[in-house]
Amino acid sequence: MASAFVVGVGIVTCAAGLAAVAGEPPKAAAVQRKEADAFVRSLSDSERAKALRPLDHPERTKWYFARGDRDGLYLRDMDADTRAATLALVDSFLSAAGREQWRLIRVVEAINAVDERAAGVTKPTYGDDLYAVHFFGAPDSAAWAFEIEGHHFVLHAACVGDEMTVTPMFTGSFAAEVKRGPDEGKRPLGAAVEVAFELARSLAEPQRKIARIMDAPPADVLWAVGQDAKAPEMKGLSRASMTDAQKALLDRLLAVHAGLLEEGVANAQLRAWRTKHADEITFAFVGDTDLHKPHYYRIATPCFTIEYDSTNADASHVHCVWSDPANNFGGDALRAHLAREHAKR
Repeated sequence: MASAFVVGVGIVTCAAGLAAVAGEPPKAAAVQRKEADAFVRSLSDSERAKALRPLDHPERTKWYFARGDRDGLYLRDMDADTRAATLALVDSFLSAAGREQWRLIRVVEAINAVDERAAGVTKPTYGDDLYAVHFFGAPDSAAWAFEIEGHHFVLHAACVGDEMTVTPMFTGSFAAEVKRGPDEGKRPLGAAVEVAFELARSLAEPQRKIARIMDAPPADVLWAVGQDAKAPEMKGLSRASMTDAQKALLDRLLAVHAGLLEEGVANAQLRAWRTKHADEITFAFVGDTDLHKPHYYRIATPCFTIEYDSTNADASHVHCVWSDPANNFGGDALRAHLAREHAKR
C-alpha cells in the first residue's frame, strides 16, 4: 500500500506543486494490449459470442453499477483459463492498491451472497462472480475498449494508439467494512475517506462554509450513470486558498485516488489537467467526519470529477466515481478514431 501511495504522489505532485512530473510519463498500452490479446485468445466460441463486440457497438457506452441482470460474459460462466485471463486483464489497469480494493469489494459481495442464501433467496443477486465483461474491437487494432461491470465495481477502459484511459470508473461497498473472515474490519474504500476527513477537520470555519456546497449529503453520487457528459463543477474550497498543510492533504487525497490505477494509466488520465490546469482543483465536503454518519466529498478539476458518498444504510453503503467527460468511454480520441474509420467505409 505504501509503495502504491508513493507512486500516486509521484503522478500527482512534484517539488514545485501540482505540475507534471519530470519527463514523459510511461506508456501503459503495451501492457494492457498483451493482456487483452491473452483474454481474447482464451475465449471459446460460446464465450466469444457473449463477450466480443465491434468497437462502435452501443453497449460500449452503457453502464450500470447496481445488482441485476446485464449483458456480457459473466465470470461465473467462464472456464478457468478465461477467468484467469479476465482477472489478469482487469489487474493490468490497476495498481497494487487498486487490485486490493477490487479484491475486497468481491470479498464483501461473497459474504453478502452467503447471507442471501441463508435468508432463502434462490436467485442470487450478490456474488463475487456476478461481473460481466465485453471486449470491443481487437487488441491488435489502433483502438479497442474493455468493460467489466457488476455490483459496486465498474471499469471502462479504452486504448487509442499508445494511450489508455479508465473512465468512468465506479467502486462501492455495502457493507462499508468486511464483516467477518480473514479480512474482517478492512474497508475497501477506506484509504481515501480517512485523508478526506483529515483535510475536512483542518478547515477553519470560513473555509468549512465554502467547502459545504449543499445543506446535506446527497442520496448518491451525482456524476454517475446518465451523467457521463456532465462537466465538472468547480464548487467548494479552491486549492489556491488553502494553507500549505491543507494543500499537501488535498494532493495526498488525489494521489490516493489516482494511485488505484496502474501508473501509466494514471499518467494518461491526469495529463490534460496537469499540463493545462495544474493547481485548478477544488474540494467540497458535506456531512460529518465520522464513518458512522452520512458524509460526502468531491474533488473537482476542469477535466474530471471524483466523488465519494456514504449516506445510505446508516452510512455503511459507500459509492465512489471518477468521471472525465472528455475521456469517458475513450472520449474525444476514440470518437475521432471511429469517425476516421467510418469515413473509409
